[in-house]
Amino acid sequence: MSRESNFWAVFTALALAALLIFYAQDKGFFESEQADSSDGDSTSSVGNSTENQFSTADSPDPLSLECLDHSGLARHDHVTLKIFIDGSPYTIESAIGIQTDICNGNENNMHTIHTHDDTGRLHVELNEAGNISLGVFFDIWGFHFDETGIFDYRANSTHEMAMYVHASSEDASEENRVHSFDDYLIQNGEVIEVHYRPKIS
Repeated sequence: MSRESNFWAVFTALALAALLIFYAQDKGFFESEQADSSDGDSTSSVGNSTENQFSTADSPDPLSLECLDHSGLARHDHVTLKIFIDGSPYTIESAIGIQTDICNGNENNMHTIHTHDDTGRLHVELNEAGNISLGVFFDIWGFHFDETGIFDYRANSTHEMAMYVHASSEDASEENRVHSFDDYLIQNGEVIEVHYRPKIS
């Protein structure tokens, strides 16, 4: 086979390979691979929605849509929420649940769980006595949260979710680990720690 024939044979093979790759991309054959590799990426942008990724905030708890004005409250509690992503503390912003379209965005009309500063202190207020779950706060905040992950981070083969509830005088330990995540019923005065972290072998 001549040198020119060899050249055209290689060129044709490369062109066919490129066409097959473009066809596969067009049909979405590589999408699941990319999604799997991004699941454990702890550097992904928190708060930016990932296309087609399920979020608990897409179907909010009805309590997250209620507003109150501080008159005749049946419940007014405080808890501290701490969030850690790969060991680094995540700042919970001030005015979550206050400056919103649903509750008019002013100090006299706010959501049932809200923040006034960035310390992680959650104000839990209800017009009628009853229980309220931690997931309500994340629905108000507009972020995903359950045993499958937090924000855009998802538990997978390398990372896990862990949650601890303890008194302010205690530290997180296996003795105070809970597994209810978004269904956990908030209690006055407790500290709730949520961790997205590498799996402990």
